[in-house]
Amino acid sequence: MEKYCDIIPHATGWVYVIDGVQSASYYHTYDLAMDAAKAQLARSGSTRDKVFRRQALNGEMLPVQILAQGMATSRPSGSFRH
Repeated sequence: MEKYCDIIPHATGWVYVIDGVQSASYYHTYDLAMDAAKAQLARSGSTRDKVFRRQALNGEMLPVQILAQGMATSRPSGSFRH
């Protein structure tokens, strides 16, 4: 079973959701939310089994490209469908 770390827009900025649990704080930018999610996962020691995703404009959850170090990139990759 895959475990997800989602970065999604929120009325006040961005939040991360790890295994269905939303972050207590919100972040002004996508990059800040991604960095906070990475830090939370590093503290819990569960970075290897996570699938990072971002929410596209159409609501679809898209995977975030993974780097060789095993961590997600901070920038969304791919194109948005309109």
